[in-house]
Amino acid sequence: MSAELRKRVTLDNSTHRKGEAAAISMGTSLGIYASAAVEYFATRGLDPRETEAREGQLIMQQIKKLGDRVFGFLQEQERGLLTGILEEMLRTRITLDRVLRMNEILVSNLSSRLETLSEAQLQQQQEALKLLRGRNEEAIEKQTIEALVTAKKAGPGRRIKPVVEETDKV
Repeated sequence: MSAELRKRVTLDNSTHRKGEAAAISMGTSLGIYASAAVEYFATRGLDPRETEAREGQLIMQQIKKLGDRVFGFLQEQERGLLTGILEEMLRTRITLDRVLRMNEILVSNLSSRLETLSEAQLQQQQEALKLLRGRNEEAIEKQTIEALVTAKKAGPGRRIKPVVEETDKV
């Protein structure tokens, strides 16, 4: 006899015959077969008396596992593929905001001075505009990178409070 403590369980004749036949077909003893069956139901929290409920529980567990896998896949897609879309959207939005601000300033300043400028002065203004455009592109790139870093820290699906800068206040 093994060192394990053994307990006895009484089965009705019909159940004993079915269990013994199933154990033989599996190539094991009735004791090992019964122990495995008890372990199966106990670890899964299933009631072996309720066949329909048990099947439903197993199906729901499988659906939950599948749902978790799909959700994980979607999160990975959001992190990987959608980051490029987010980057382009942010770049476009920031560029548009900066262009609108720059246009307001330029229209205000240039419309009053345009008629009074000489050819050399017009050329000088065009050079200054090129310099301003280069600085503007650098600022757009910097703001885009900062926005992406913030978005990555917040993580997919998380919301953070927008930061209002002093220059944005009216």
